[in-house]
Amino acid sequence: MAADKEPVSKVKVERRLDGKFFYALTFRGVTQPVKGPFSNPFEAAAAGQAALTALEARAGARKA
Repeated sequence: MAADKEPVSKVKVERRLDGKFFYALTFRGVTQPVKGPFSNPFEAAAAGQAALTALEARAGARKA
């Protein structure tokens, strides 16, 4: 598979109307269920990045 056609893995932080933060994780083009709540966006981003790193390590994916 060409590098430009490779599925995207990312973490997206969202703020809900009640002021709590959640993260949505996309790994290899598949979006996982939203996780949370967190009190601030930094906690949500850190938790999401940790989950993404664990998935990459488990799958043996290349680090970007």
